[in-house]
Amino acid sequence: MLFVFFILLVSGSAASAKTAVYEGDIEEGQAYQLNNYVIEVTDVFPEANTASYYVYEKDQGVSDGLLDVNNTADFSFEEKGKVQMRLRSLHGGRVATVEITLSNYNTGDLYINKILENGRAEAVFAGDPDVVITKSIDKSEIKLGETITVTVKAKNTGNDTANNVSFTDPKQEHFVLEETTYEVSSTIPKIEYGESVPEMLIYMYKLKATDSGTFDLRAVNASYTNSAGQTYQVSSNTPSIIVNEGNKLRADVETRMNVDSLSVERNGKITSTIVLKNTGNTPAQAVRLDILVPEGLEYEDSEEGIETVNGIPRVYIETLEPNNDKEFRYTLKAKEVGTYNVSSKLSYEYNNGIEAENQKGSNRSTTPSINVKEGKFDFLIKNPLYVVISIIILAAAGIHIYRRHKEYRY
Repeated sequence: MLFVFFILLVSGSAASAKTAVYEGDIEEGQAYQLNNYVIEVTDVFPEANTASYYVYEKDQGVSDGLLDVNNTADFSFEEKGKVQMRLRSLHGGRVATVEITLSNYNTGDLYINKILENGRAEAVFAGDPDVVITKSIDKSEIKLGETITVTVKAKNTGNDTANNVSFTDPKQEHFVLEETTYEVSSTIPKIEYGESVPEMLIYMYKLKATDSGTFDLRAVNASYTNSAGQTYQVSSNTPSIIVNEGNKLRADVETRMNVDSLSVERNGKITSTIVLKNTGNTPAQAVRLDILVPEGLEYEDSEEGIETVNGIPRVYIETLEPNNDKEFRYTLKAKEVGTYNVSSKLSYEYNNGIEAENQKGSNRSTTPSINVKEGKFDFLIKNPLYVVISIIILAAAGIHIYRRHKEYRY
């Protein structure tokens, strides 16, 4: 923290300290220029140890007066700076030796710092270019899937040439670029100023709406420099557009899964039916349905249209038209006692008639719960072998006694 404070203290001291920008002679009629400020020495009076001076900001007078040797004159410079001129001595031939210092200003920002041999008439001032960017659209309300024409123009309304002008137009959400009619090169060397200079065409293109709602188009940005190399950045306006719903195409594939029985004995069989129906208004393509069979059940066989891929039963339909459906049947075998659901995973694609890329759709479905209960002879599996043998012997004995009983009767 102390180190940061020290850096700030040093930086602040450097900015506020006086810095000598010129120490030397200025002849009568010459001037000294600091950016857009000019110090002009108009008359030198050696016999009176005085010299007259005028200070101008561009063509506007700022300060003037008579300055005695070893005295100083001060004036404000730009926003917070301060210039001080000390008259150190006078010489024959009407020459003044001066010291010019600058405080509260970063001297690295001086873009002009020189003697004007021919006086103030020689000064060249840097102005302020002002590039106004206008972004316009041909329609303020459209339907989904319709297009608008976007036009971007620029004009320099300032008082200096804009140099090395670079434009950027960010990609617009909720729209796709359909056609580019005109696009300016990446950098324009200069844009002149003046009433007679017409607007310059920067971009012209068409956007197709892909979403409904009210949207502000993103601003076009530009950066440039003035004749002194100072950098400017500007942005355009952001026109608003309303996009109504319109007729956006959509495929919507529904899955229905049913079974012919909700209760079955172990090793029994169930027939399951799958119906795929497109309730949308455009064809569904690459329709794929994976049937996910739980471990307690076993997929056995099916009618045409279902194939097994890596152990997973799969339905694949190349195209499913709107308001059409497809039905598939397959058989399951109950392997283990328990409650099970057969589920499915569906995926498909479709074109919405607006965007170039296909849209994707998906859903999941499941059957009602299937209860697998014990079969008639499951007790033979559950009981030990000696119990089973005893039961068989008792059953055989019972049958034998029954038959002998019938024989004695007759």
